[in-house]
Amino acid sequence: MTTAQKATSPRKPGRPRGGKSSTANREQLLDIALRLFARQGVAPTSLNGIAREAGVTPAMMHYYFHSREQLLDAIVQERFMPIRERMTAHFTAHADNPVQAFSFMVRELVNQAEQHHWFAPLWMQEISGEIPVLRAHMVASAGDDKYQALMAKIIAWQDAGKLNSALSPELLITSVLSLVLVPVVRMQHDDRFRHLDADTVVKHSLAILNCGIGG
Repeated sequence: MTTAQKATSPRKPGRPRGGKSSTANREQLLDIALRLFARQGVAPTSLNGIAREAGVTPAMMHYYFHSREQLLDAIVQERFMPIRERMTAHFTAHADNPVQAFSFMVRELVNQAEQHHWFAPLWMQEISGEIPVLRAHMVASAGDDKYQALMAKIIAWQDAGKLNSALSPELLITSVLSLVLVPVVRMQHDDRFRHLDADTVVKHSLAILNCGIGG
């Protein structure tokens, strides 16, 4: 093949754009998608935008994920559901002690936010945003049974006098998530918080949960 023929040869599907030598595989593409979702939101992020960020052609992106919906399903199943399972496992392991269950949940949240930098900001977007795309996929994928079981467990703890009866079961999990993940996001983006670390978030959150702010 001549030089001219090489120059005009069509690029093979999946080959990186330009001169980048990309070895992006499926796991890396999921990582890049999550990073973009956390940075700019789920709704505005397209498959083509993820491909550009990864330095690959849209063909490679579509090879692994035939549609945006399939990508979101993969993220829910492979990235979010394992984190959710780790959280709910503490409520099974400490079924007779809600204070311990929530204390371990706090530590787990901080560990996951440290390990996966996309987790806290993406959760914040999903909870506070008007279009909770990933949450809708989680409900569609996992159903509502585990949520209802957790609500029943919280109510049973309250009925047994093991948990403050003034707490709203519907708000409790969201409140604990906010207590941990809001500071984590601030630490990532606000210079005034950058001197803080994960241990500080754990101690602060547990102090509020277990002792309140009364001094």
